Amino acid sequence: MVTGFGALLLAAAMASQGGFSRVAADASALPAEKRFVAEMLTNRIEARTPGSDAAKPLAVRFALDDAVKGENAVVTVKDGTATIRARRFRGLVFGAGLLLRTARYGEKTFSLDDGEYRFEPKKSLRMCYMARHFLNWYHMATPDELTTYIDDLALSGHNAFDFQCELPTPGRNGNFEKASLAAVNRVHALDCGFCSGGGNNQAPEDSPEELRGVPNSDPKRGNLGFNVCISKPEGMEYLCRLRKDAIAKLAGSSPDYFCYWPFDEGGCECDGCKPWGGNGFLRLIERFSAMNRAAFPKAKTIISTWVFHDDDWEGLYKWLETHDGVDYILADSHTDFPKYPLEHPTPKGIPIMTFPEISMWGRAPWGGYGATALPKRFARLFRQVERIADGFMSYSEGLYEDINKEVVNGLYIDPKADTDDLLRSYAAYYLPGTDPEDFVKLCDIFETNHKFPGGHSHPSFKGVAPDSPELAEYRRRAAEACRIAERMDGAILTSLKESWRWRLVYLRAMIDREIISTCQGAPESARKYFEELVKMYHAERQLADWRKTGKRGWTTPQFK
Repeated sequence: MVTGFGALLLAAAMASQGGFSRVAADASALPAEKRFVAEMLTNRIEARTPGSDAAKPLAVRFALDDAVKGENAVVTVKDGTATIRARRFRGLVFGAGLLLRTARYGEKTFSLDDGEYRFEPKKSLRMCYMARHFLNWYHMATPDELTTYIDDLALSGHNAFDFQCELPTPGRNGNFEKASLAAVNRVHALDCGFCSGGGNNQAPEDSPEELRGVPNSDPKRGNLGFNVCISKPEGMEYLCRLRKDAIAKLAGSSPDYFCYWPFDEGGCECDGCKPWGGNGFLRLIERFSAMNRAAFPKAKTIISTWVFHDDDWEGLYKWLETHDGVDYILADSHTDFPKYPLEHPTPKGIPIMTFPEISMWGRAPWGGYGATALPKRFARLFRQVERIADGFMSYSEGLYEDINKEVVNGLYIDPKADTDDLLRSYAAYYLPGTDPEDFVKLCDIFETNHKFPGGHSHPSFKGVAPDSPELAEYRRRAAEACRIAERMDGAILTSLKESWRWRLVYLRAMIDREIISTCQGAPESARKYFEELVKMYHAERQLADWRKTGKRGWTTPQFK
């Protein structure tokens, strides 16, 4: 018996000489509205190895089985038939994903060794927060694009999704509301959890000025200037009216989780509200929680402690001693994990979940250079919290950090996993035909070269001498990355040569080389690469806005 990600490595080592062509998937044992899992599996195999008469098809059967625990899945392969069993439907989705990652793909056939493979996640909540705003990919994606990506993440083992269902930038994208509805429906169809914001004290720009709070003094907490003071009775009632309207908009969404956020944006530092995280915030979410629970009594509660200070933590812990109904505490920071929850067990043993910053760390504009890969960073951060964390909510701004999603999710599924093995698995499934060891080396260079010479997030080269050893070494690594990328480009299966995941990786190598060889942030030699990224991200309007105003070009290349 082979379990977890070890199954992937064994399959790679034992890849059979025979193979299959196409899939004959049978989901007839499932309710009619759940049989789409067969199509999910079939489409992804045939997107890699197009159907032909080169070999017999693989028979795949799906079955609900109460003998399989929790959300686990068991995949049994024998004599040309694969059986996927799970207690609940999401387990069947995870099992389909395991089969997809265990198979080895060739130009005409794919292979799958006989054996039993198990999906047995060790951490209970594996959530992706898709930040749908500021004209990023999530904001601009079509319903089909968004639901296909949600399917991909569910197949990888994600079991919950958080995204906005209300327009953050009204009138800017006609796809937004249709995509929102499609995304929520797909999440529920996948038997995964949908998480919505529970509300905070941020208000619209036209909110009454007399209700505004005292601005945050800590810049990490954000300060757009539209936060309402809840110590003013009119302020509390104003926010509750807004919350009532928000709940009405969620009527068809049936949230499984509400997550309450204190900062970025939020907060008030008046004498009645401070410390916001351990005082005013808690009084506000008491009111909001009662309203949310009345509308959605089965929804679970997540309280974020983003950028809390010790006085916030102390107030929260004291509050939790006398308040029930909190299911998770979300804790993290911009850098290392906060010390307070590591040194002080949570009241009543409330589980901790983390908030991995997979999108915005170290480079800006963070989507402007192609693929971001930081496996060592996220392995180091995971080891800090492995003992106490029971899940995560990764913060995602788009497609470019897909590799980081896979690494974080893989560690929470199997804490014993090695990040290099997770990268090999990624390459075998998403970049078949290439040498997984090349991908491991490429990601190592990307991470080493993540910050630009001089430690800059932008490629400014300020204070970097033209003949500096640092610059020379950066150039050497960038050149090596290009050589590896070119080799992989010649090896990847024809069917995936233009896939967005591969193009993100390839473009990152090419863009880094052009920037570092010219010491320019947007060299003309990189224009064709930048233009491809803009098209991939649907970032035409974002780029136009940046060119016009210099603002909010956060997930698009910046070039004139």
